Amino acid sequence: MRMIVITVAALAVAGLGCGDSSDNIGGMGGDGGTGGTAGTGGTGGGAAAIDVSIEFVGKVNGADFVCGDVYDGLGTSDSSLEFSDFRFFLQDVALRNDQGEYVPVELDATSGFQTDEVVMIDFEDACGMGTVETWTTVTGTLPEGDYQGLRFTMGVPFAENHDNPATAPPPLNVVAMFWSWQAGYKFLRIDSGDFSETDWRMHLGSTGCDGDPIAGGTTSCLNPNRVEEVEFETFLLEEDRVVADIGSLVADSDLENDLGEDPGCMGKPTDLDCGPLFENLGLPFDGTGGGAQSFFTIE
Repeated sequence: MRMIVITVAALAVAGLGCGDSSDNIGGMGGDGGTGGTAGTGGTGGGAAAIDVSIEFVGKVNGADFVCGDVYDGLGTSDSSLEFSDFRFFLQDVALRNDQGEYVPVELDATSGFQTDEVVMIDFEDACGMGTVETWTTVTGTLPEGDYQGLRFTMGVPFAENHDNPATAPPPLNVVAMFWSWQAGYKFLRIDSGDFSETDWRMHLGSTGCDGDPIAGGTTSCLNPNRVEEVEFETFLLEEDRVVADIGSLVADSDLENDLGEDPGCMGKPTDLDCGPLFENLGLPFDGTGGGAQSFFTIE
């Protein structure tokens, strides 16, 4: 087997977020089902497979994320925060081959942090409400070939997002990453402090959901809020890494003066504190279209 290593950097209040449909919080879109499609390809048809290991690294203003550390100079008011959680879900992870096609990674579902559809990247190590175990890689296989690009979505596919966490496989059984059956999962969770009423936090998930998944009904969501198709066409497998930086996410936010009912953003379409954060994730908010995301970058 041949190993490819990619380094990437870096997501419980029931009913705050709601199901899925079309990645926005501003009231546009409908039920988008399973979200973006990773592409074509696979390891079938007798093609030789190669092992893939995609490593993620969380950062804060360029410094490595360490759970429990204090970081200064954040946001428009140069705030200081002590972070206690940093986790997010990924789906539709794919690499671009030399024919320009994105080929989905067939995920290894044996780690406890991955199913065959979803990966939970977990940088916290129980300095707050999390677990000692961390997970900073996506592992799986691809057909043998030359790959020069990367694409993924931050989120959970529609069907899995409204499953029962009590019977779901890990990591979809992690209660701290779940709002409610109708609300679904927190695609991104960032916390500071010990989750008191004044501690800043960012929880992203789907909102505006209809239906009753508990009773077996079909749930649709006005605002799925998945960060779809984060794409790096020039990503070089053995040279580049992708960084998810909390400092970049909060760069345009005033972390000292909260404008909503919750400290930070809990994903509500009425919370003005979510606006700058959604913009930096490339998500629409309050009727405005989402631009280019700046949370994930290459270095």
